[in-house]
Order: sequence, then C-alpha cells, then structure tokens
Amino acid sequence: MAIINQATKELQVKVVYYGPALCGKTTNLVQVHSHVQTAQGNKGKLVSLATSSDRTLFFDFLPIEAMTIKGFKTKFQLYTVPGQVVYNTTRQLVLRGVDGIVFVADSQYDKMEENVESFQNLQDNLKTLKLNL
Repeated sequence: MAIINQATKELQVKVVYYGPALCGKTTNLVQVHSHVQTAQGNKGKLVSLATSSDRTLFFDFLPIEAMTIKGFKTKFQLYTVPGQVVYNTTRQLVLRGVDGIVFVADSQYDKMEENVESFQNLQDNLKTLKLNL
C-alpha cells in the first residue's frame, strides 16, 4: 500500500519490475531514468547492484519525484528484482510493500517457458506475502 505522510505531504509509491533473467528489467529502468523529466528536476540516481557480468545481483533502485496531487508530492520508487531463481528470497524482500508491478517478458520465442515460469514465481511469491495479483 502506498505510504501517505501527512506531515511532509508526500505520497510514496513502490513499483517493482519483475521478470526472467536478462529480459530487460534493468534496461527498462535505465530508459525511464534517461527520459523522465520532473517539474522540479528531482530524479534520484539509478542505483544498480550488479555482478561483473552486468546481471543484477540484488536490485536496481530509482527514486523519482513527480507531480503534486491535492497538495501531496508524489514520489515513485522503482525497483527491479534479480532474474535468477537462486535469488528468490531477495525477490520476496523487494516485493514487500509493493504498490504496483511491471512484468517484463523476454520477447524471444524460445524464452516463452522462462517467461511463464517467472510469472508463476511472481504469483507464488505474492501468495507467500499474502498479496493478490
């Protein structure tokens, strides 16, 4: 659920990019970071914890301050999860407190099975966290 801070008049929204390994989650965040323009110019640095092979090890994080709605500044926190199944516990940690999910599928035909498995893993992790898709 979004965090509403009455004292600072801020609305914080957490969005997680989810999908199989090497499908483009980090690339999506890089593109959002390079193209987003806010009224105040308040977009944070893109933080990426990657391995030497450029694969996301833990998560990517991009904070963006957007428009004001009814006097509240909106702040979006965009995350990616690691695509590798071995990091499933990390995926669950990143999903905690999520407000929105962007599922990124690999467009290559031979990656269809990995896409389906990743989507099933997303559903399983949401169920574990007592969240619905």
